[in-house]
Amino acid sequence: MSLALYIARRYLFAKKSHNAINIISMISVCSVAVATIALVCVLSAFNGFNDLVASMFNNFDPELKISPVKGKVFSPDTESVIQVRNLPEIEVCSEVLQDNILLRYNTLQNEQYGARQEIAVAKGVSDEFLKMITLDSLLIDGHTVLHEGETSYGVLGIGLAYSLGIYGNFMYPLEIYVPKREEKVNLSNPASSFQVDYAYIGGIFRVNQAVYDDNMLILPISLVRSFLNYPTEVSALELKLKPEADLKVVQNRIKTILGGDFRVENRYEQQQASYKMMQIEKWITFLILTFVLTIALFSVVSSLLMLMIEKKDDVQMLRSMGADDRMIRRIFLFEGTMIPTLGAIVGIVIGLILCLLQQKFGILKLGDTVGAFMHDTYPVRIQFFDIAMIFLVVSIIGVLVAWYPVRYFGNKWLKKGWAPVALLLALFTGCGTDTTREQRVMVTVEPQRYFADKIAGDYFEVQTVVPTGQSPETYDPAPYEMVRIAQSKAYFQIGKIGFEQAWIQTIKDNNPEVIFFDLSEGVKWLEGECSGHEHDDDEHGHHHGVADPHIWNATGPAKIIAKNTLDAFVELDPEHKDIYQNSYTELISEIEDTERILHEMLDTLTHRTFIIYHPALTYFADEFNLVQFAIEAEGKEPSAASMKELVDRAKDAGVRVVFVQQEFDRKHAEQLASEIGARIVTINPLDVQWKEQMVYMAEELIK
Repeated sequence: MSLALYIARRYLFAKKSHNAINIISMISVCSVAVATIALVCVLSAFNGFNDLVASMFNNFDPELKISPVKGKVFSPDTESVIQVRNLPEIEVCSEVLQDNILLRYNTLQNEQYGARQEIAVAKGVSDEFLKMITLDSLLIDGHTVLHEGETSYGVLGIGLAYSLGIYGNFMYPLEIYVPKREEKVNLSNPASSFQVDYAYIGGIFRVNQAVYDDNMLILPISLVRSFLNYPTEVSALELKLKPEADLKVVQNRIKTILGGDFRVENRYEQQQASYKMMQIEKWITFLILTFVLTIALFSVVSSLLMLMIEKKDDVQMLRSMGADDRMIRRIFLFEGTMIPTLGAIVGIVIGLILCLLQQKFGILKLGDTVGAFMHDTYPVRIQFFDIAMIFLVVSIIGVLVAWYPVRYFGNKWLKKGWAPVALLLALFTGCGTDTTREQRVMVTVEPQRYFADKIAGDYFEVQTVVPTGQSPETYDPAPYEMVRIAQSKAYFQIGKIGFEQAWIQTIKDNNPEVIFFDLSEGVKWLEGECSGHEHDDDEHGHHHGVADPHIWNATGPAKIIAKNTLDAFVELDPEHKDIYQNSYTELISEIEDTERILHEMLDTLTHRTFIIYHPALTYFADEFNLVQFAIEAEGKEPSAASMKELVDRAKDAGVRVVFVQQEFDRKHAEQLASEIGARIVTINPLDVQWKEQMVYMAEELIK
């Protein structure tokens, strides 16, 4: 046993200092075991039902069936066919002539309704057929007889008998109608074009398969040859082999003798569609349960990460003793693999025990009434291939699930300490951990990331706190965001946005090592009604009538934001000052180009007033001499009176467009647009694609 495997085994079974790790590990083992038990039992049940269906077909289907590839019939007297019939491995050979017929049956009970008729399949068989198929075991009424003297008898399926109205009274013969071969239909007297024969009913059989029960009528082959006008031809030869004969060997030998003009089918091939459908159902169910198993295996990740955290002192000791990174990874990979493997072994053992108990005692019943079904209990059959497949799948998925956290988080841990693993622990516990600073800066909203990414390039990772689709006025950060901030080198504020008003002081107090930069320094603030936050003893309120914080929605303030961003990166990383300066120059050129495009589009605009739900375009309107009307009043939904006033003002100003941000409700905007005949346009001033969004808003104004 290798040292890594030995340590991993000790970690799995030894008591942990935190009992929760043992509990999570056992839950992981149990979840895998339960899913594995389900796989073993379900696949074994499918095998049992497959055997049950096969036994039904086997009562009626021959071991081998020879039929022509082309045409309906062939001669049984050719040299190759005679050679096959004389093979020493063949015990019984029955000639079969089969075709579709029309049946009519009339009894005294049916006289008031007229004779019943059904299309059926007439299967003419020779006397050897009864030596090959135990037809007596399939009969539910009557007896097995095909002819007595000159009288012909037929044995038909239970479904066909029911359709014809045969209820145990076998006094009346069946009328058999078959079109005359090689004769044209007499249109003046169509009935004369049919050959009519009669056969009495000998018995009724049930195979519990619709293909036979609902369609099949077994007749003596002499009668079928008579009304089909085939003197010697047959449609198939059905073979029964001697007990010691090898089915596969005999089948291949017959194929060699007959060549490609004949099909030689075993029982599976005769009912290939039915068997394939059952196999498809079996493996689709296996696939669905495998998805469930995969979900259960993800609990291994949390167990493994918590173990990695607990064993950090052991890892340091192993390092001091000469262990390298590869060995440490192998320890935790073995640990993560042993959990699903143990669960798989336990699940397979329990599943096998349950299946054996079902086989022996029939614990689970198909119904409360004995004999109501073909089989009183759920049939099961254990296949070694299924068990091996289950164990292999569980093992592979378990290795993959364990490999990712060991590979990804193990790499970060080996290079940068415990920060990534501690971050995941914070997700579980809601607590942050002050560890090594990342080469990362945090910004409040996505437009800031546009400017920061342009300048930072590949030297800093820029991440946004307020996610897409959330309002930066009311957003409350989750523990995950707080931990990301704690792991960052700096935080770039945007000024007076509601989120920062509420949380920035708390963030500063809890993260004294994070450097904070205010990107709004030097911006000329414009007053406007917008929702805001005041932070007072953990209570969030609203602050109205203050400076509009959406300073990035104009090219003038955008240049100031870009300059402040440059200064921040130079202070954080003076070594790459020239690179940041060049990137800043390119960014300013892009902002000025955007400004020129916007002026060309908006300077000659006739209708210069627009409506917006939340007043986020104050700086945009000021820079391009536009007028902004806001639906939202003092951070609240509008009243009926304010809506009426706004409608009147909009009509007077000839407003043609109503902007609504994607994070706000469209109801009031749609109502207003309908009243004034304006277009509704969804915008996203919080989009990271700053330039595209600015140009898009201008394009919508000039339409």
